[in-house]
Amino acid sequence: MLIPATITVFINGVPMEVPRGPIDLRAMFGQDVVLLHSTGTLLPVNDYGILIQSLQMGESYFLVSRQA
Repeated sequence: MLIPATITVFINGVPMEVPRGPIDLRAMFGQDVVLLHSTGTLLPVNDYGILIQSLQMGESYFLVSRQA
């Protein structure tokens, strides 16, 4: 069975295809954003902007600017 290279998640209500596994949040969305799970939990990133946790197929996330 072949595992797809991308998964579908919902970011700010919009379905998006993202790579399975580690995601470079900064490269995809810029420097000044954070990603929250729909439960309100902040998804941690390392010093290079790579998400520590993989996104989960079909889950909803919110991309939020760090600037107030």
